[in-house]
Amino acid sequence: MRRFGSMTLVAALFVGSVVTVLADPPAPDEVKAFALRWYTQMQAGQLDRTQLAAAYSAQLTDDAVRGMTRNVNLYGASPTRSEILQSRTIADQTFYLVKLIFPRGDAASLLIGFDAEGKVTGINLMSMAGD
Repeated sequence: MRRFGSMTLVAALFVGSVVTVLADPPAPDEVKAFALRWYTQMQAGQLDRTQLAAAYSAQLTDDAVRGMTRNVNLYGASPTRSEILQSRTIADQTFYLVKLIFPRGDAASLLIGFDAEGKVTGINLMSMAGD
């Protein structure tokens, strides 16, 4: 069994009350597709920084990306689908808890935050398949 700690976003942010509603949070299908693309990019050690909020991009070093790549590659296979388990808006961000489902039926949780412009404010791989 392997457990991986928080990579960039504190999961505690997900537990809280809704304070404001964003004008245009990403649609659920967009979030599910983003989660699958992100995982594939991390397997390849690639990152599209144009999708990231400036503050998140600045703190996400190349070493951090390499660390995420190592972690996702420990599992091997790419997820075949994703499901949104929960969404919550806190201040000016919307957070989505996304379940990634792998070919053999295992799953991982991914917490993704988006700002009002639809830019990613953080991503946290909360658990790996096979845990």
